[in-house]
Amino acid sequence: MAAMDPFRDEARSRGIPEAEVERWLETVRPCAALEETDEHAGSPVAGLLGGQPDVTVAGKPFLALVDFAAVPADATDIPLPSDGTLLFFADLEDTDPEDDWHQLVYLPAGTAVAMSGKPAELHLKVEPSLPNRGTDSARFPHGHELGSVWWETSGQMRDGGAVQLGGYPWVWNVDPVTDYDRPDDDWVLLATISRGEQFGSDLGRATWVIRRADLAARRFDRAEAYYDSFD
Repeated sequence: MAAMDPFRDEARSRGIPEAEVERWLETVRPCAALEETDEHAGSPVAGLLGGQPDVTVAGKPFLALVDFAAVPADATDIPLPSDGTLLFFADLEDTDPEDDWHQLVYLPAGTAVAMSGKPAELHLKVEPSLPNRGTDSARFPHGHELGSVWWETSGQMRDGGAVQLGGYPWVWNVDPVTDYDRPDDDWVLLATISRGEQFGSDLGRATWVIRRADLAARRFDRAEAYYDSFD
């Protein structure tokens, strides 16, 4: 992953104590950023964005798919499958949490997916991830400011991708991992999709979260999805 010196420099310029900055950086998590890029054109195709698979879900357009066999085990710190394909479907025209607007379809290894249209090939890069919205606490008295530092400097340490696996969500309004009342705190970011044919101009992000135990058991039917936009 990239060195975090731009983050340190900005935090230092804001007068945040160095010890607190280093504690914050201990919370860095790796994420897999999947993007259309010539830079990694020789690497395995880890996913597809857009197009149309021969697997369909009524009323829910296809967004993207991820080939887990092309995702290194250390690309994230969540228990992703070592193989198989995960397809993401969502109706981004109506993303009310009470409505049935999304669905994940997991296909075991060896199950072929035929694509039509012009899907974009996505290549993987491991990048650092931190919260872009922090909260002041006893451990992090400048937590809010540290989140702002990441907001300001993250582009110097990561390129991002159309699809992100693992790490922290980028939050415009509501954090889908921490801002909802759940009976346990074992929820993690599974994936965020932020670009594609179904997205408008509102900088929206469709994010799926899941319990670690359900992810390890490949119970993708238990994932929850949220849509967050800038406006």
